[in-house]
Amino acid sequence: MADRILAEYPTEAATVHAIHRLREEGYVEIEAYMPFGSHVIEHALDRPRSRLPIAIFIVGMCAAAGAYFLQWFLVGYLYPLVVGNRPPHFPLAFIIITFEMGILFAGFTAFFGTLRLGRLVRLVDGVQGTPGFDSATRDHYWLEISTRDPSYDPDATRSALAETGAVRIETAEGAR
Repeated sequence: MADRILAEYPTEAATVHAIHRLREEGYVEIEAYMPFGSHVIEHALDRPRSRLPIAIFIVGMCAAAGAYFLQWFLVGYLYPLVVGNRPPHFPLAFIIITFEMGILFAGFTAFFGTLRLGRLVRLVDGVQGTPGFDSATRDHYWLEISTRDPSYDPDATRSALAETGAVRIETAEGAR
């Protein structure tokens, strides 16, 4: 059994119009595939803002605090050395590693978070085997409605997509 239904549209304007119509009919699980990035389509999909920047900031600050604490604990507390008449806990000596660890872990969070949230860790998606879907990389736009959508009904969804001006309507199966 198919776990999503796909519709092909010839232009960006037709796709945006279809998204608005489908939203009016109560569909919420809508995904768009397009040959290039489009702010108009992204705005029409009305996605919430990503929380990834907040996670990057928190992980970076925690890593910096952890690096500073570790340096203080080892150099200033466990094995204090008085070199050049400096106190064992001299904050200026810890700034470089603290900064570097904050940036390093924030970068790791950005990289792996983008892979995870963008669903880029999978090698293949069932959508790719849909007949004609390769046009999404050249000149056409595709909308996907999941069967998990509360408004999904196989016949009603198919007719709603046809009413929005879809050039082709296909079903797809496979890992999401």
